Amino acid sequence: MATTGRAQQAEQTRIELENAARAVFARSGYLNTKIVDITREAGRAAGSFYNHYSGKDELLLALAEQIGEDADVIVAAQDPSARDHPTMRPHLEVFWQLLTRHRVVIDALRDAALVSPEFAERVQRFTQVQFEPWVERLGTFEKAGVELPASPATTAVLIGGAAENFARLWQGSPEDGLDALVTFVDRGVFGPAAQ
Repeated sequence: MATTGRAQQAEQTRIELENAARAVFARSGYLNTKIVDITREAGRAAGSFYNHYSGKDELLLALAEQIGEDADVIVAAQDPSARDHPTMRPHLEVFWQLLTRHRVVIDALRDAALVSPEFAERVQRFTQVQFEPWVERLGTFEKAGVELPASPATTAVLIGGAAENFARLWQGSPEDGLDALVTFVDRGVFGPAAQ
């Protein structure tokens, strides 16, 4: 029984450290954040941090893994028949929700990539993995006769760049923003008759 209590306490501490890290990264940026800032925000001793993570980079990687887990949950909740229609909506929904929920961590990963070749490589791999389903979907449309603006890989990068910039600038409701983005992308990829 005591082991279960300790395990629950450790899990609670880990969650508090991760939440604190998100708050401090949002306030100060990843590069300016020190471990003591995270533990202070969490109301924990500095030693408790090292019971869970070897350093700030390892904590950031743990937060990044949660993005992938969240993506899997979002995809599993989507209506599978939505992928049968000529639209990028299913992929843009995942993208929009992940950027909305994990923007602080995504920004921290980019900051870390500026100073760490290892993180730069990880961010590059993460981006490639993110676009693989987009490239596959666009390739399927291309094979079905849709004339894409560029190759499926280039079109995916174009869509991703436009989507991210728009999502970061959008001030209205998330639903309206996503709808506008989907309309813009679908018309650009599938033509004016899209939707």
